[in-house]
Amino acid sequence: MRIAFIVEGPSDKIVLQSQLPWFSGLGLQVEFTPVGGKTRMCKKAASFHKTQTIRGMQKAIFLPDQNADRCAKVTRQKVGMDDCPCALTVVLKKELEAWLLADGEAVTGATGKHYRPAGQTDFIRHPKQELTRKFARALGYNPTEVEMASEMSRYFSITRAANYNTSAKRFLDVLSRLASR
Repeated sequence: MRIAFIVEGPSDKIVLQSQLPWFSGLGLQVEFTPVGGKTRMCKKAASFHKTQTIRGMQKAIFLPDQNADRCAKVTRQKVGMDDCPCALTVVLKKELEAWLLADGEAVTGATGKHYRPAGQTDFIRHPKQELTRKFARALGYNPTEVEMASEMSRYFSITRAANYNTSAKRFLDVLSRLASR
């Protein structure tokens, strides 16, 4: 199955591209399209979907961060693709960095400092700030999102992250179901 992932930005693409062997193992051919943020994703979702359909993609999966939205349902409604059978929206609770923090082995590898999630990372108030602090302690400066994603992608496993993040688990379940069709 050919799937287009519509992601907010380059750091999302870097991290998800690192999972290509896992996607391939499911028999999925995937491509990634960073769209310049959640606001743009929500405003132009139908256009992004149409473009991917024309390109021969069988599914477009939108991956917005929940950020400050009250709940994932609100974020899905903002994207507005729930009624389209060829599109899915999987909301990242709260943001991609919560997925990264859910993989303690990857955080340890990327920072050189032992780390293990204390519980579900969906509930970390500001995951991006938390991950930046961990990197800053290890590196002596605050890295950019792309720098953190690049380093984390060398170690990251979506299957390990799914153990400590419900939206990562939902993402895996959605892809597994699609692959079995």
